[in-house]
Amino acid sequence: MLTLYFLQSSRAFRTAWLLEELNVDYELKFADRRPDGSVPPELGIPTSKGKAPAIRDGNLVLGESGAIAEYLIEKYDTTHRLLPTQPEKRAKIRELMWAAEGALMLHAEAVFSARLAAPAEVAPEIEAKLAKSVQHDLDWLEGHLKETSTKFLAGDHVTVADTMMAFSIQDIFANKLAPAGKSWPRINEWLKTVESGDVYQRAVKRTGHHF
Repeated sequence: MLTLYFLQSSRAFRTAWLLEELNVDYELKFADRRPDGSVPPELGIPTSKGKAPAIRDGNLVLGESGAIAEYLIEKYDTTHRLLPTQPEKRAKIRELMWAAEGALMLHAEAVFSARLAAPAEVAPEIEAKLAKSVQHDLDWLEGHLKETSTKFLAGDHVTVADTMMAFSIQDIFANKLAPAGKSWPRINEWLKTVESGDVYQRAVKRTGHHF
């Protein structure tokens, strides 16, 4: 049986939701973070980084949420529901997948890190500059949703792009990492649709995911 190593409020929820969408049976190894935010060693994450998300599937141990998503799709998405076979559609979904981690999470974490590390007298100024990149990312995603006019990121059903992107948006909104006074109505509409889905709610119930 596949094992998912899970920390609360971590990217590992992406993997849990994807496994539920794929209807793959899995064991959940769960731990809360330490007060300083670090991973408790008793979780025993077997990757060299020792960080969530991570999976063990037979002899394979794999970390990094994007790599895990690609692997799970290749092995278990036999009907190609979450990543279609058409090259153009696959390319756009992969663009959204990697933007979720390579742009949105990267820029969001820069804002969060500055908030924690910068001296109080300069932190707001630094944060405002860094948050412009988050705003640019959200504007891009808002424009994409307006252009497609679909319920989800790549059509009218969930794809692997949604499972990757939702956590990034939740993190940005929950921690107020985007510039204040801005709004992204199509993103909010999409996120409500995602969060109300039966399979998504099943993953929430199993993992206790929250921010």
